[in-house]
Amino acid sequence: MKVQTTRFGTIEVGEDQVVTLVEGLLGFSECTRFAMFSDELGEPFKWMQSLDNQALAFVVVDPAVILPSYKFSLQRDKIKALEVDKAEDLQVYVIVTMAANILDITVNLQGPVVVNKHNRIGMQIVLNDPAFSTRHPLFTDQPEDQKQLEEAIKQENRVASMRIAAAG
Repeated sequence: MKVQTTRFGTIEVGEDQVVTLVEGLLGFSECTRFAMFSDELGEPFKWMQSLDNQALAFVVVDPAVILPSYKFSLQRDKIKALEVDKAEDLQVYVIVTMAANILDITVNLQGPVVVNKHNRIGMQIVLNDPAFSTRHPLFTDQPEDQKQLEEAIKQENRVASMRIAAAG
């Protein structure tokens, strides 16, 4: 299906990209249908574009990329609502909060979005765990200054280019 968005213009969305959030997102309960896709941001980041509000889009990422020890429990009513049988059938995303300075980019670990991989039903979970923050730094092993960060990004881009060339 073709979807009009303010950020991306008209995009083509396959049914396998559509996620239905049974209760919407906090602050956006009227928005329950989202398209999940990657663009120039590239993996591991994805866009979560609302299909109900063309101006609403979020950057999301699998929290395991940032914090491999990230784990939480789901209540039985949430498991039932997601129609899930096994934990492996769930995909977890956290919303990224962008910032002008790349060192200030954060993720919301207290409000993960959990999606059943098979039926694409999802929901945002609110965790009451003080170990998790709504503003967890995306880059936890941060360089001490902007110059070190830029050098780290250049190095990562060189490694990524070599991987692409080797695979190409």
